[in-house]
Amino acid sequence: MNLPIFSIIIPCFNQGHFLKDCLNSILDQKIEDWEVWVVNDGSEDNTAQVAHQFLEGNTKIHYLYQTNQGLSAARNAGMNQAQGKFLIFLDADDWLESDLLKKYIELISLNPDFQLFRCGYAYWDHPDGYCFHRHNPVGKGKIFPEVLTQNIGPCHSILIQREFAQKLGGFDVKLKSCEDWDFWIRAGRAGAKIFSINEVLVAYRYVSYSMSRNPRLMYESLSEVTRRVGQSDDRLPESAPFKEPFNLNYSSIQKKHLLPFLGLLIQQDKLPEAISWYLEEKSIWKWDIKEEEWTRMSSYLNWKYFLSKKDCQTILDKIQPKLFEFFNRLGYSNIDSVRISNLILSPQLKKWNHFRYGRLLGALVNRLTFST
Repeated sequence: MNLPIFSIIIPCFNQGHFLKDCLNSILDQKIEDWEVWVVNDGSEDNTAQVAHQFLEGNTKIHYLYQTNQGLSAARNAGMNQAQGKFLIFLDADDWLESDLLKKYIELISLNPDFQLFRCGYAYWDHPDGYCFHRHNPVGKGKIFPEVLTQNIGPCHSILIQREFAQKLGGFDVKLKSCEDWDFWIRAGRAGAKIFSINEVLVAYRYVSYSMSRNPRLMYESLSEVTRRVGQSDDRLPESAPFKEPFNLNYSSIQKKHLLPFLGLLIQQDKLPEAISWYLEEKSIWKWDIKEEEWTRMSSYLNWKYFLSKKDCQTILDKIQPKLFEFFNRLGYSNIDSVRISNLILSPQLKKWNHFRYGRLLGALVNRLTFST
């Protein structure tokens, strides 16, 4: 029997309400040379029922159940079953555009020496809904050492050779977050080359889950992943060209890690915790933060791509005063606190001026306001 070109691995934990959109996006692909592994990671919702509706009459879709072990273990379980030449790790709440696999096939045949391929992605609230933001990657070649300080994209926007992926040791089940970045770092240290498609071909479901995110847990995971870069990685094969320890500016990296989580805490109405956490980390790393660096507090984790009229009004009403208080309590003057808060929220402020004054007058107001 001929093996499929693509194995699409879908871990699912209590996301049965999203799974239908995810699987339909695969059925809508313009080619059929694929298989799917839905890994039910101990869900207590209707994940099993939704999956079995798609299993009936379709031998390309497979179902695997395991007791809850986490995202990494679910991805690893699917990877152990996969037979395709290339793997896509697709979360159950995301989906693929219909011509993704067709585009990948064209690139694979022309670039046989690449282990990774990636495409652009867009943030959506749901398949027929609102698109918040689009991101198109560029470039090709080895991902090391850039991958050490920056993730290469959402998992489902990246295609990886199965045989190469199996040499990396799987996703780390000990990590509670950032396990994908850890995986791609190992790919980079193993010498992986990536080819980028400058076109949006996958969707990332972007909704406000900020109240349930755990900033400290995510920061600890990021810090652990970064720390590993400075060590020899025994999970890699001996042939890996960049297996040895690598020196990094950890102070700068930790600063970039922390600032988005401070913004997340402020959105979660945990201002005292954000202040104390920042002062604690600053004393450890001896940071001197420039005003423009504070803009990292606005990220995809919180409000960065929320730019509708309603969202802008909510952010300016609720987040702006908290940011002012944050900087004021750190010792900034009232004028500086206003200026830095406005800098962080400049996308929302600029958009709000368009809503208030119209496109042309709003653009003039923005030029006058943000030109200095």
